[in-house]
Amino acid sequence: MSDDLEQFDARNMASDPLYAAARQLLELGEAVTQLREGAKMTRGQLGRLLRVKAQDITIIEEETPRAPAGLLEAALRVLLEANKPQTARTSEVSDSIRTVRQLRPGLIAEPAFCG
Repeated sequence: MSDDLEQFDARNMASDPLYAAARQLLELGEAVTQLREGAKMTRGQLGRLLRVKAQDITIIEEETPRAPAGLLEAALRVLLEANKPQTARTSEVSDSIRTVRQLRPGLIAEPAFCG
């Protein structure tokens, strides 16, 4: 990031709770992408495991604030399990799941999800 963008980001993270929450959610979306790719899964394969469409996985990864919190949490759990032998940062994923739970009230209402 450029210096101006970093300063803008730091200022808004400190002063705007909604900005900070959205920023954390975007980082979780990036983590889902990295974990999915680390498990050598396509969005379609992850979607089948979670009984959702690949489009729903795209929303988790690219438009995370719009993703249902339960689906985001389920994706993180499945990917953590899929990456278990490779994952040395289990506590970071656990922290991410806790973050999802804390941010859940701010997310768009979840559709019924079986998984």
